[in-house]
Amino acid sequence: MAPWAEHAMWWQVYPLGFAGVDVRGEHRPPAPDGGLRALVPWLDHVVDLGLNGLLLGPIFASSTHGYDTLDHLAIDPRLGTREDFDALVVAARERGVRILLDGVFNHVGREHPLARRALAEGPDGEHASWFRIDWDASGGPDFADFEGHSSLVALDHANPAVVSYVADVMTHWLDAGADGWSLVVVDPLSRF
Repeated sequence: MAPWAEHAMWWQVYPLGFAGVDVRGEHRPPAPDGGLRALVPWLDHVVDLGLNGLLLGPIFASSTHGYDTLDHLAIDPRLGTREDFDALVVAARERGVRILLDGVFNHVGREHPLARRALAEGPDGEHASWFRIDWDASGGPDFADFEGHSSLVALDHANPAVVSYVADVMTHWLDAGADGWSLVVVDPLSRF
């Protein structure tokens, strides 16, 4: 563990809610000072509270509420762009505030391109083993999901390609300025 982590105190934010995003409706981009940039003025408040960390809920491209990820390498357009993330990182650094990202790696959204590709390729396809799929289910192939939420399809972390993918995503955002990850659903991630 990094030495700074022993003394980190976090202000946790659900960015889509903070930005007033309609998680069930249209995907409109934020106003120029909205999305992730709307958090910048609040960083002084974080410091005034005696905190030194900003724990962000899901920020990656998703279909609705953020936990149904579509692209782990893209900022949700409703929160802005990579440049908006970079601006938040710079502003946080100027104040000595660390940034922790929410690692939603147990599952992805049913509309994730790799989930759709797995179904299209069939049981012998390259990405079929990325997911736990019952190919013989009545009504057609059926994904294992997260706690009965059919829109959240479970990744198969027994597959080394999935483990490598998650590690690459984590490294990508650490290199981009994130200080660490919050992993809430960790049982399937025990291979790390």
